[in-house]
Amino acid sequence: MGEVEAVPADFDDGADETIQACMNPANPRSFLLYAGAGSGKTRSLKNALDAFRETHGETFRRQGRKVAVITYTNAAADEIAERVGADPLFPISTIHSFCWQHIDGFHGDIRQWLLERLPGELADLHEKQARGRGGKTAQDRIRKIAALERRIEWLGMPQRFTYNPNGDNFGRDSLSHAEVLKIAAHFIETKPSMGAILANRYPFLLIDESQDTNKDLLEAFFSLAEAHEGRFAIGLFGDMMQRIFLEGHRDLEKLIPPSWARPAKRLNHRSPARIVALGNALRAPLNDQSQVVREDGGTGIVRLFVAPSDAPDKPTLERDIRERMATATDDSGWRDAAQV
Repeated sequence: MGEVEAVPADFDDGADETIQACMNPANPRSFLLYAGAGSGKTRSLKNALDAFRETHGETFRRQGRKVAVITYTNAAADEIAERVGADPLFPISTIHSFCWQHIDGFHGDIRQWLLERLPGELADLHEKQARGRGGKTAQDRIRKIAALERRIEWLGMPQRFTYNPNGDNFGRDSLSHAEVLKIAAHFIETKPSMGAILANRYPFLLIDESQDTNKDLLEAFFSLAEAHEGRFAIGLFGDMMQRIFLEGHRDLEKLIPPSWARPAKRLNHRSPARIVALGNALRAPLNDQSQVVREDGGTGIVRLFVAPSDAPDKPTLERDIRERMATATDDSGWRDAAQV
C-alpha cells in the first residue's frame, strides 16, 4: 500500500487561518475545504465560527445579519449544533429546512412552477406506459398518472402549499423533498430580489457535507456568490470520497471557480499509518488527494475481508472475522460486537 508520511499535529493549522481570513465581512471570499476522514473538518468549522463570533459577532447581531450553516441530514446538523453550541448568530439546519424557509410564502410562484413542469412529467409517464409492459410497474404508473392529473386539476385555482422537512409529504398541497430543492434553486437563479435578501441576511453560507448537496441547488448558490461578489461568500466543507447520496456533483472540485480559496486538511488525527495507507490506496482511482498521519499515531493493523453478499450465515461470518481480528491485534475488544 506504500508508505505514509508522518507529520506534527499542527501540520494543517494553516487551513483554519485561511478559512477565518475568508470570513472577513469587509472582504468575503468563497472557499472549498478538502478534508478527509479524521482530519477535523467539523473542528475547523467550529473554530471558524468561534473566531467570527469574537471578531464580528457584535456587529452582525446589531445589523441583524447571520452566518448560515446547512448540511444534508438532521444527524449532521445536530452534531454541528452540539459542537458549536446554541447561538442565534449561527442558525444551523438541514438544506431542506433552509430552502423551505426561503420559498415558504411564495405560493403563487410555487403554483406557477408546478403548472409549468407537471404536464411534462405527465406526458413522460404516458409515453412510458404506452411503451411498457403490464404488471406491477404498469399499475404503479397508472396510479402516478391519476395522482398527477388530480394535482394538475387542483392547481387550476390559487392554492397554498405545505412541507415537512423531517418526514413524508402526502396530498396535493404537499411538496416533495426533491421539489423543494428544485424550486429553491430556480427561485434563487431567477428572482434577483430573493437572492439579494438571502445574501444580505446571510453574508456567509457554510455548507457541510457539500459533496452530497443537490447539484442544481449548489449551482444556484455558485451563481448567487458570483452575482454578489464582495458581499456574499460560500464555504464548502466536504470530501468526495465520503459521497453517499447521488444528488451531488461527481466533479465538484473541478467546478470551483479559480478565485475561490482551497484550504486543505491532509492530516488524519484519528487513524494509525496502515489504516491511512489503505484509505489512500482506495482513494487513488478517484483523485490525487492523499492523507498523512501524526508522528505519534502508531502503525496500526489492517485486515481486509471480502465475502459474498449472499453468505448464508452472516452473523457467524462476522463473529469469525471479529475473532480473527482479536487474535491479530491482541485486542479482546473485537470480541464485543457492540464495540465494533
